[in-house]
Amino acid sequence: MSLFINTNIVAMGARRALANTNHALSQSFEQLSSGLKINRASDDSAGLQISSRMTSQIKGLSQAVRNANDGISLIQTADGALSEVATNLQRVRQLSIQAQNGINTSSDIQALQKEADASLAEINRISNTTQFAGQDILRGDFSARFLVGSNAGQNITVRFNQLSGLGFDLAGLNIAGIDVVAGTTTFGAPVVSNSGEPNALTNSIFRTDGLNQGVYKFAISNDAGQSFFELDLNLTGNDAAGISIMDAANIAEGIDSVLGSDSLGAGQDPIGQTVGVFIRPGNTQLRIAENVNNPSSLSINSIIGTYSSSPSASGINRKSPTSAIDGALSRINTLRTELGALENRFKSTIRSLSNISENVSDARSRIMDTDFASTTSRLTQSQIVQQASISVLAQANQRPQLALSLLE
Repeated sequence: MSLFINTNIVAMGARRALANTNHALSQSFEQLSSGLKINRASDDSAGLQISSRMTSQIKGLSQAVRNANDGISLIQTADGALSEVATNLQRVRQLSIQAQNGINTSSDIQALQKEADASLAEINRISNTTQFAGQDILRGDFSARFLVGSNAGQNITVRFNQLSGLGFDLAGLNIAGIDVVAGTTTFGAPVVSNSGEPNALTNSIFRTDGLNQGVYKFAISNDAGQSFFELDLNLTGNDAAGISIMDAANIAEGIDSVLGSDSLGAGQDPIGQTVGVFIRPGNTQLRIAENVNNPSSLSINSIIGTYSSSPSASGINRKSPTSAIDGALSRINTLRTELGALENRFKSTIRSLSNISENVSDARSRIMDTDFASTTSRLTQSQIVQQASISVLAQANQRPQLALSLLE
């Protein structure tokens, strides 16, 4: 056995082993005190990169869940508003049925009409003032996009159509209804000549018992080549409102356009079909004439033209607003159904996001978090090795003294 004084190899080995043991002890203490297996990049560089990416995903998923909950709150706000609209419409419908009671006096009808108008005004108020987070949501121009994922493009878009009017002309609804005597009128010649000047030839289409809100229908029967007609409405019992319909032979099926004094859109041939004129309150200036050659102006109700594919039957028809209200209620129910489906979609998204977040968190935990059982076991081992290394180092440091015995 070689014996050296200047170089103590045994002591150097013991010191190295003790240094490694001290490092392992320090790492175990750090992991146990922080609860993290990776406290710096040198602990596990690959694991750090993977866990960092997972952390970004988890935080994104957490915010996406909050976004989806905001979407649910938005939808519930809109649904609550639509519920109140439906309540008001149900009341208007009830008033409409009550108004069509033969024992009602004119004052009774007026009282019912006032309440109906108030309910309709409330519907418009709800449409114009319902807000979420400071934004109007039922005025027809609201659109919100919710990011419901951890990455860009994972969106759910919410759009609300305008509630005011509900796609129906309910403003100024006359709950008493309208009596219309409708029949088929044959136009023997164009009412407006090629030069654009109206002729004196007119035809009586129908008569009503009063100019109220409603749809006035009549049938057209004429030569297919004719394209200019004059619709005359008896407004006051003395004066007639002349409304020229240009290219009436090409009225589009289902069209709902505002009639001025001259035109309605182009489309299908309406021969033998039904055309309606809808009256609603307003201040539109229409051409009023004692005869078709003598126009004058008068502020009356605005007129919306409609076209129906079903021929109008002759006789007296009660035009009740109940059907319009039923249509509005149907649309409200459809909107609420769509909102309910969208809310369920958000809830499903939240469940999916929560599941993804849970599993990604579990995977990250296996990479990042300290396994206390394993780390405690290593700590105990390192402490024993440390004590052994210290003991061995102490003995190794005594070896150079053996050389003194050779000099004695």
